[in-house]
Amino acid sequence: MSVPDPVEYTAKIGAVLDTVRRLLDSGSRADLAPLARRAVDDIVGMLEQHGDLAGDLQVRLDQAVALYARACAARPPDPEQLADWVLEAAFSGRAVAVADFAAALGDAGLARMKSIVDEIANEPGEKHEIAQRLREEIAEASGDVDGLVAILAAKPPRVDVSLKIVRVLRAAGRHSEAIAYAARVLTPQRTEKPRAVKPPRAEKPPQAEKSRQAEKPPKAEKPQRKETPQQKEAPPKEEHSIPEYRERIEQLIAQKEASAYQEAAQCLKKLRTLHKQAGTAEEFTGYVAELVNVHRRKTRLLAEIRSARIALPKG
Repeated sequence: MSVPDPVEYTAKIGAVLDTVRRLLDSGSRADLAPLARRAVDDIVGMLEQHGDLAGDLQVRLDQAVALYARACAARPPDPEQLADWVLEAAFSGRAVAVADFAAALGDAGLARMKSIVDEIANEPGEKHEIAQRLREEIAEASGDVDGLVAILAAKPPRVDVSLKIVRVLRAAGRHSEAIAYAARVLTPQRTEKPRAVKPPRAEKPPQAEKSRQAEKPPKAEKPQRKETPQQKEAPPKEEHSIPEYRERIEQLIAQKEASAYQEAAQCLKKLRTLHKQAGTAEEFTGYVAELVNVHRRKTRLLAEIRSARIALPKG
């Protein structure tokens, strides 16, 4: 079999891709998905048989896959068949992003991909790592926030993974959970200093103790005073807990009123005191940093926090 001229082939396939791109840009109603897919399959076959002779065939493949995704979004093919193609491409090592095909896949295609990927992900083998990546992409493309957070949380602890969990929760409008997670995970843990152990006191001999007690004169008993209702001390008021203050702060901020912002700032001051008493000042710092990041566009709220003499994060 003769080896095709790499320059000639690259120019030929480039012309095909340019045609597909122009038609998509012009809003053509023609079904361009079959043509784009043939271009992808043709480039893959060329790479498998002869390699990247011209040095830029892999770039052409990436362009062809992107155009195929656009063509599928414009005229969606059968979702289950498309799901099978995306899975085959991904497990073959091609750079295929589920998000690019999410619109064309729809719920049916994503569900089919999930069922297949979950089965492969639970089995050891060469495809296990790819399946894990696809599980994350499928959960993200389908809007499964809880599933995506669970997948990310199962990974080894890393700052970038924790930040992604925070971003996912914020994007879903679950700001309280995002702030709580950031405060719990992204703030440094406080290490307690070991307490010094006092040496035990030497015990006196029993006989000496008895003789010492015998020498002491008996103490005169003090008459007991009867307590009147006015003399009894009232029980101390139960302080609000840290989670309750955080929930109250979120409720106040959600009102989007100046008076509510002012009250939220005062609650922050009380929350800071509680954290200091609990020895978790670092956690409060992380909480404020995430709170300000989430509500950074609420300038009136930030002004009230500054007026309450609460340090805002720099940057």
